[in-house]
Amino acid sequence: MSLPADAPWPARHYPAVLLAVIALKALIAALLPITGDEAYFLIWAAHPDLGYYDHPPMIGWWLSAVTAVSEHPLVIRIPGILVSVAPALLILALWHRHDPVRARLVSLLALFMPLLFIAVLVATDTPLILFGLLATGLVWYALREPRPGVAALAFFLGGVALGLAFLSKYFAVLLGVAIGLHIMLFAREHWRGLLLIILGVLPAVALNLYWNWDNCWYNVMFNVVNRHGGDGFDPGGTLTYAALLVYLFTPWLLWFLARQRRAVVQGVREHRLGVFVSAGLIPLGLFALLSPFTGIGLHWLAVFAPLLLVPALFLTTRALRISVWLSGLLALLHALLLLAIATLPVDWLRGHGDHASAVFYLAPEEVAALTEPYSDADRADEDWHFFTRSYSRSAMLSHYSEHYFGVFGEGSHYGRQDDLITDFRALDGEDFVFIPRRGEVDREDLEPFFDRVEIRTGEAGGIPWQVAEGHGFDYAAYHEDVLRPTLERYYDIPAWLPDGRCAFRERYAETADY
Repeated sequence: MSLPADAPWPARHYPAVLLAVIALKALIAALLPITGDEAYFLIWAAHPDLGYYDHPPMIGWWLSAVTAVSEHPLVIRIPGILVSVAPALLILALWHRHDPVRARLVSLLALFMPLLFIAVLVATDTPLILFGLLATGLVWYALREPRPGVAALAFFLGGVALGLAFLSKYFAVLLGVAIGLHIMLFAREHWRGLLLIILGVLPAVALNLYWNWDNCWYNVMFNVVNRHGGDGFDPGGTLTYAALLVYLFTPWLLWFLARQRRAVVQGVREHRLGVFVSAGLIPLGLFALLSPFTGIGLHWLAVFAPLLLVPALFLTTRALRISVWLSGLLALLHALLLLAIATLPVDWLRGHGDHASAVFYLAPEEVAALTEPYSDADRADEDWHFFTRSYSRSAMLSHYSEHYFGVFGEGSHYGRQDDLITDFRALDGEDFVFIPRRGEVDREDLEPFFDRVEIRTGEAGGIPWQVAEGHGFDYAAYHEDVLRPTLERYYDIPAWLPDGRCAFRERYAETADY
């Protein structure tokens, strides 16, 4: 359907705006260093598995395929860039036959939505967004399809897509609950379709349960047991969450939706788009109930928030035109900020307390260069093993150097994938290299575990950076002081979980009561 001559400028130039946004995202993606989270997921990609310590496996599978082509930051981030524009394309495809002007304008709102616009990185949310949108779209199609056989197939494929979303991130459970509630409350005649959705999800759930049973119940332990310390009740969390929603949907769009709510509600009902509203609104409502007890992250909303742009299709063209221009300006400000972060030298933080951290994350290749002497020909006969005390920093250096970096010490409940990779029993008597977090080595912290500790000093980001060599690793001492407390803290599997295999506990059980 062609556009009318008086269509707003953004609608008439939609293809050019879309390409310009993608190009800008690509530029930012090419300039920003790989982040700690991305480097951590690249470790997953290097060790393909049916699951990983803290999340299901989908992003690891995606990156295994991508890194087979290239490990350039832009190539690694192409999935994130493409998925970040998927909600905009879904809205366009959904509505362009009904009203091409509104379809393009709301599509641009999705393109400029802050959470999606800044999504140039790759994360577990990347496949979740894609498969979550696909699942919701298939269910919407099935609910409208008059042919029973075609509707049944759409319901089942929607379940398969929801299962793939579940293998991406566990927030897919909330999406499934929302879709199920919508069918039970507003489309009860399609109860058989809900059974088909569940049938489509089951293989993914079974695969995930099997891997967890065979691997210390890692995902359950991380998401249900180890990461929760009981933050208590804080009503300020609800205010913070409300502010997050205003930022995400923008004040102007919320204003127009509130003023024109009758037309919006009528349009959603008339065109049977309620499943999109339910799939977005129910999870956001649950987060509101949780907000006084736990901090709600912006990325938690990634798969749900875009669905709530569908009602904007029934705003007036004037309201949409104003919203698009204001949202475009906000997106431009975000782009300038990201480009500044990507291009400003880390020296601008010289003298600041976070200078060393900025060097580690904004100039990681300089920190990684500290390991080059251990690749020199005159030291090639020495078998060095490389470590930091941080999972994030170890992942970063593993990406930017030619060495794999393990994690020395107990670490935190986050990102313990190295528990599945490094076997400290095999390193007894070996020599280690340590890169400290902020450039200074705590000799007394290392000496109990080695025959001898030596420290040399290099330079990274224009500041002195120490590197420690630990000669003659004492596995017995490390087991007693580090591994035993780690077993007690992170591997105390509750009795309500079925007995399964736990390689970490089996590996270090010879001197522990497990």
